[in-house]
Amino acid sequence: MKILHVLTQLPAKTGSGVYFTNLINSLNKLGIENAAIYGIEEVHDIDLEASLVEEVSYKTEELDFHICGMSDQMPYKSTIYREMSEDQIDRLLKAFEKRLLKIKADFQPDLVISHHLFLVTDLVRRVFADTKVVGISHGTDMRQMRKCNHFANRLENLKDLDLVLTVTEAEDQAMVDLLGLDPEKIHLVGGGYNQDVFYPAKEPRKDNKLVVMYAGKISPSKGVFELAATVPILAQAYENIEVHLVGNASEEDKKILKSQAQNLDNLKIYDAENQAVMADHLRAADVFVLPSYFEALGLIAIEALACHKLTVTSQIEGLKTLLGPDLVKSGIIEFVDLPRIINVDQAVEEDKAAYVQRLAEKILLQISRLDENIFTEKISQDIYNFSWDKIGKRIYNIIK
Repeated sequence: MKILHVLTQLPAKTGSGVYFTNLINSLNKLGIENAAIYGIEEVHDIDLEASLVEEVSYKTEELDFHICGMSDQMPYKSTIYREMSEDQIDRLLKAFEKRLLKIKADFQPDLVISHHLFLVTDLVRRVFADTKVVGISHGTDMRQMRKCNHFANRLENLKDLDLVLTVTEAEDQAMVDLLGLDPEKIHLVGGGYNQDVFYPAKEPRKDNKLVVMYAGKISPSKGVFELAATVPILAQAYENIEVHLVGNASEEDKKILKSQAQNLDNLKIYDAENQAVMADHLRAADVFVLPSYFEALGLIAIEALACHKLTVTSQIEGLKTLLGPDLVKSGIIEFVDLPRIINVDQAVEEDKAAYVQRLAEKILLQISRLDENIFTEKISQDIYNFSWDKIGKRIYNIIK
């Protein structure tokens, strides 16, 4: 079988980009021949094992704007969809159509898998009218649909996708209501972590620090500024605690984060690099925190659990559903009630102080469990079920 994979943005740095890469690499192991089309800008380290690749380069004469991001704030310079002109959309689709037609002729795929139920996936369905096309929804596409409903007239082909795979059931009804998809075509496959990258540390860290870690985008929608505000509370309980934020923060963001932490030295800010470096950060931490105001799945939390890190997250229904009641109740993860949310991913300002307090309490609870043997052999095996070894086979069995 030959499969073409399509992604509008960079196949790295974000959850959907990493998903794109891991899916290709896992299908390679199952004997599938893969080709890929994706967006790129400047020089990035792309760990992709495809027999044929076509890149769409942004910030060039062809596309003189940054990569289009499914989130309004990406971990790299990006273009916000709702701010794009009709001309920019036309040029974006023309650039991808050129590569799609080339690979259609050169590679002749048996199947196309296109990520995000949005503009380029609609184009894929049109270009490959006589080929099976599978769309993958990462949840963020439905958020963009709500924010950019003026693009609805450009998404008329999505209802004709042969299958839709989802990482969470949370947006299934939205796909039916907004896109006219047949619910029988929607299949939940969940999210996976790369077992070759995310695994427990072989040796304990040799210092007396307590390390609480966040990794991801540095943006208000991620709740990371409220996490920084927990630092004084945590430092009052443990003088040796450090809160590590791993992400690409601007100088202005760093000033705000440090101010939120009352300029205590307990807050450390690191630039995001690649998955391997992030995994090293995870293995060196004690507790992982994902305080986000909107996540379809929160895959980074599963990656943290794979490294045997006690975890705290906001109430992410997709993550709770994926983990199942046994893991949710096991103590490896604690969920924090969200503040009131407006505009999909913004916290009501007067609710933030109480949210900071709830976050701190759950972090302290997980710290109190560090000496317990919570990651038993049974729990470790349950977590391994979310590895790409397992997810790749599940997806293959569905599309086969």
